[in-house]
Amino acid sequence: MSGEHGFTREALACSVLDLPPAEAHAQPLSDSAVSALFGVGDLARRALIRVWLEDGIRHIQSQPTNSTLREVLRARLEFNEPVLRHLPEVRVLQIATCVIEG
Repeated sequence: MSGEHGFTREALACSVLDLPPAEAHAQPLSDSAVSALFGVGDLARRALIRVWLEDGIRHIQSQPTNSTLREVLRARLEFNEPVLRHLPEVRVLQIATCVIEG
């Protein structure tokens, strides 16, 4: 995920521009395409956040087995750096989801 668009439907729409040349689209996905692929409204944002969290877990699991806790945490923090300014919106969406589902 690029840090430019954050955890937004726009990020999902623009993601097809960064595909390998043979698969890349000339323009972002339409909002209806984002909805069809990822869900309506905040469902799409939650899908993007879920994938980012899962990628982060895979990233720290890929650290050498002899890594110290400090090294693993550093790896996760480095993984977070590109989206650091967007992390508050992740937390707000997580809290809103808990309140709605709770």
